[in-house]
Amino acid sequence: MDKTENITEILSIRDLVVRYTSDGVPVHAVNGVSFDLAAGKTLGLVGETGAGKTTIAKTIMRILPDHAVKAVEGQIIFKGEDILSIPEKSMRALRGDQIAMIFQDPMTALNPVKTVASQIAESIWLHHPEGISKKQAHEKAVEILETVGISADRADEYPHQFSGGMKQRVVIALAIACKPALLIADEPTTALDVTIQAQVLDLIAQISNESNTSLILITHDLGVVAEICDSVAVVYAGQIVETGDKEDIFDRPAHPYTRGLFASLPVLSKDVDRLSPIDGMPPDPTDLPDGCSFNPRCKHVTEECRSGEISMTQVGAGHFCRCCQADRLRV
Repeated sequence: MDKTENITEILSIRDLVVRYTSDGVPVHAVNGVSFDLAAGKTLGLVGETGAGKTTIAKTIMRILPDHAVKAVEGQIIFKGEDILSIPEKSMRALRGDQIAMIFQDPMTALNPVKTVASQIAESIWLHHPEGISKKQAHEKAVEILETVGISADRADEYPHQFSGGMKQRVVIALAIACKPALLIADEPTTALDVTIQAQVLDLIAQISNESNTSLILITHDLGVVAEICDSVAVVYAGQIVETGDKEDIFDRPAHPYTRGLFASLPVLSKDVDRLSPIDGMPPDPTDLPDGCSFNPRCKHVTEECRSGEISMTQVGAGHFCRCCQADRLRV
């Protein structure tokens, strides 16, 4: 049976809050994030480094370090069940089987003293010990490696014997080994050259389409989002400041931060001396500004932006924005 089981929304996150402590000081990493992901669809989480994208992903996986996390609040509803409230044993059964993650750095995601096939086989056998032998799990692992472009004669080699792009393919194979319903790809091409980036992204998109897997893609690259995502959530200072269908976000961005991201991209049809960067730096998560977190960098700031809570408002069909002036800025 397909793991989506005809559920319209495979994932619904509601009012997610994550706070760390650093030297006794609270770090406001995620601040009231809510979004939905439909079965078989791809969501792009976009934003600058430190915006909270990876923390959101690790919270979904429930792999945040216990010693640093001060509080996790809200709900993460996966296939109708709040996975924040289930026991760790139940979460281990989901993790790697129905929810899987492709990490940024393949070297830290792979065990250096085990062959690549044995690591994939272990995941398959652990999640389905009654339905498959260890020998069959190894054979299945070799098949999966071949689907990501790694030949069978390399299956019993170790991670250090592979290039960066090939290691990332192994990480992808490990993530898809049990055919998860939800796949999270956290900057999966960060350390790869442009040609290999394109190959890896095409592979992820192909796997998602063929298996009807829901995908959360975390990236800085708006070009990647334009190519493979269905919807976009723009993250800033631990909040989603704009979300909607890809076409609507790209054609009619409403939040000044989203507009700044697009303005900073090079346009081949225009001859300009300099790009237009977003002035300033993201706020310190230990001391967020009052009102809109983007207000110290915003060219459209008003007094209304500097106080109170700025709520999400609908600016179009399925298009929401956290800005006092969204209706005016959305062109």
